[in-house]
Amino acid sequence: MNHVAHCLLSYPDGDDLLGNFIGDYVKGKSWQQYRESIQTGILRHRNIDAFTDSHPMVRLSVDRVRPFAGKYAAPVIDILYDHLLYLQWEEHTEVPFGAFESWVYGELERRRDLMPVVLRERWPRMYGGRFLRSYTTEPNMRLVMERFVDRLPLPVDAKGVCDVFFSQIHFFEAEFNAFFPELQAHVAVTKK
Repeated sequence: MNHVAHCLLSYPDGDDLLGNFIGDYVKGKSWQQYRESIQTGILRHRNIDAFTDSHPMVRLSVDRVRPFAGKYAAPVIDILYDHLLYLQWEEHTEVPFGAFESWVYGELERRRDLMPVVLRERWPRMYGGRFLRSYTTEPNMRLVMERFVDRLPLPVDAKGVCDVFFSQIHFFEAEFNAFFPELQAHVAVTKK
């Protein structure tokens, strides 16, 4: 899962949000340098990623984009699933998207000094651009995918990925709808 899902799965705990948000930037055991409430979010991020990567419905989606994304098919699906989460927002949470979005920006802005350096440098652009809105429309998703593949060392066909996703979105939606409630239930159990 990508930003929208990771942030939602931390709601309403701000420290958990920060940990979950920075999870990809905290390598090895460096998570131990953070206070316990943020460590929990970092470990939650890793747990969410492991659950997602091993889920059979996610693997079906990954296989569908693999011809265009190669070894980056799994992170591509993470990004695309955030679009599906936005499209089906009311089915998965009672928190209005606008209120959620404001909460995320406020909590992360208050904790920006705790972000790893590379993320802290990106944060003003992300915050100013209201990055969660990037997942809301097809044109935005195509731009997100182009920006993502530009950072990769190997080529990925961003247009091909988006074309197959939007032309077969009903298959991806079915897989996402089978997967995401199970992820939510899994995370709820780990929060107890």
